[in-house]
Amino acid sequence: MTVTKMRSSHIGVRPMITRSETYVLSEPHGRDVVEQLALERLLPVSEIVKTVRYFDTFDWRLYQKGLALIQAGNAVYLQRISDGEYPLQDQIEMKQHIEGRFWWMFPEGELRDTLRSALSVRALLLRAQVRQKVCGFGVLNADEKTVVRLFLTHTSAENRHVATLALRSVRGYERDFENLRRRFRKLDVAHVAEDVFERVMNLAGCVPGDYSSKLNLNLNHEASGREATCEILKCLHDVMRQNETGIRADWDTEFLHDFRVAIRRTRSALTQIKGVLSEDAVAHFKDAFRQLGRSTNRLRDLDVYLLEEEAYRAMLPQSLQPGLDAVFSRLKSERRRALSDMVQVLDKPEYLNLMDSWATFLRGEQSRGGKDSAVPAIALAQKFIFKRFKQILKKGQAIGDHTPDEALHDLRIDCKKLRYLLEFFASLFPKDKMGKLIGYMKKLQDNLGDFNDLSVQQQELMAYLNEVLPRSRRADRLLCAAAIGGLIARLHDRQQAVRREFASAFATFSGKKNVRLYRDLFR
Repeated sequence: MTVTKMRSSHIGVRPMITRSETYVLSEPHGRDVVEQLALERLLPVSEIVKTVRYFDTFDWRLYQKGLALIQAGNAVYLQRISDGEYPLQDQIEMKQHIEGRFWWMFPEGELRDTLRSALSVRALLLRAQVRQKVCGFGVLNADEKTVVRLFLTHTSAENRHVATLALRSVRGYERDFENLRRRFRKLDVAHVAEDVFERVMNLAGCVPGDYSSKLNLNLNHEASGREATCEILKCLHDVMRQNETGIRADWDTEFLHDFRVAIRRTRSALTQIKGVLSEDAVAHFKDAFRQLGRSTNRLRDLDVYLLEEEAYRAMLPQSLQPGLDAVFSRLKSERRRALSDMVQVLDKPEYLNLMDSWATFLRGEQSRGGKDSAVPAIALAQKFIFKRFKQILKKGQAIGDHTPDEALHDLRIDCKKLRYLLEFFASLFPKDKMGKLIGYMKKLQDNLGDFNDLSVQQQELMAYLNEVLPRSRRADRLLCAAAIGGLIARLHDRQQAVRREFASAFATFSGKKNVRLYRDLFR
């Protein structure tokens, strides 16, 4: 049973606390069942027929937070999945279809703020569309007072149906609600449903949470090195294939990001998990995925710069901000070309053949042949992880205030490799301890990643100054050069601040607690 805040559509009205419970009815139409169950007099109050659309990101960011974004007619609102009855906040009116929208495309207010926190840079996609008929009833007592409200909802999609009934208490008549609730729970024709949202999604052929860029692996503790490695690589192959459509359609930039991360993880697994697969096959596929990864580089770089546009402008005085207009105009034009090039890569026979041959290799006998293919995966994981960890400690301890920047870039790559190994084999070790290790790892990676990003951004701006700006009109050059120069100076200052924070980040990573965890788990 849920206790829910009933919100009025009028701002400023104090919400009233109600109690509610939702049932799935065995009878698909349900009205006769309702009349049989509610022995008291029923008063029909309302009947609404509507098309209801559910929206979420490709990776289900709202669902992961227990939320559903709904559009019914022109009304758009968020709903808690656990309640399934009331808007979380006051609904807004939007006549346009909201598919493909980002949080910043919504009117200012509570809804937009919640979406901003949940969605980040991901776009909303239509996840399900259903038809609903909602009939409202009042249950009357002997004094003709409404003591309980009932809402019978018949939901249909693609010739499938589900009927649900929500009981909602009325203030001052909680005992009547409790009596009716107990009566419903004793009967076979209705049962309490806490998965109404999932049932509605399934009607429309949708499985909430069916995609995640995270490696949600559950490796067999008895698996051999080859079996575990193939399982890891199959998961990464699936992630690549799942993101192809989103890249082509350009729904948002995270499709390419997840695609790239899956490629990097694949290459890292082939490089680091040695001796479990055929050497010839490893060499062939490493080269193929390296070339594929390179084809994504420019588009991702442009995505990152464009996503930072507002942040870049905010770094400059108002008078210099127009100087960046030409820079971002050029980046947007270049991105259109880079996206076209990327789509062509995905459509080439070479890519399709690579994906097919890779899947066949991972499923078949060709993956056998490594000298350590039969060695238990857990033993190999311990060996590879501890070796990489020791390398990072040695490299990190050698970095001082005057160490060249390249050393931090090299350490960043090693940290990324260790992070991948931890994620690959996380399910073979205690979850709480692996969570701590990955947490320590992430803090150091954030520092090194920020340092690298700031370095790359400065290089891109310097290239613009040296290669593009000289060919521009003189009037544009002066303002643009001033803006870029100011931006480079700000980025440099920030990069130096991040570098000064490295010592603290590495001290935490190399601290006694973390070192002890690695030794306990992997030595």
